[in-house]
Amino acid sequence: MSVRTWRRSGWIDSQSRAPAHRTDGLRAYYVNQAGHYDFRPLAVFVRDPQTGKVVGGLHGRSEFGLVYVAWLFLPEHLRRVRIGSRVLAMAEEEGRRRGCTRIALTTLSIEAPGFYKKQGYDIVATIDCEPPGLTRYYMMKNL
Repeated sequence: MSVRTWRRSGWIDSQSRAPAHRTDGLRAYYVNQAGHYDFRPLAVFVRDPQTGKVVGGLHGRSEFGLVYVAWLFLPEHLRRVRIGSRVLAMAEEEGRRRGCTRIALTTLSIEAPGFYKKQGYDIVATIDCEPPGLTRYYMMKNL
């Protein structure tokens, strides 16, 4: 598998972009309230070496000194072979290059809290979800 990181604009296609009035309004609000706005999407792709097709990866963003991982996905046959660790490490490194000092994510009890703990992430909050027994973990790591 080849793993690549995205660094420039253009990852989100034109059909999935938010309308300009929303993004422009938010940008203006953040600049007014915080003095700047540094939102940047972040993605790491995992491609099949034979076809070049994206088969998994990570999607998130950086803003205000924080990387946020929206999702990380790998097909079952690529789990437990350190590819997920490499993908996460690449996102962390990109965050450092962008001047971020922390990375945050959420995961469910049926997903991968153990994986993230092994990568050095701490649980900072939990929320009980439905159905009973399902928990959402909010996790963070200093970069």
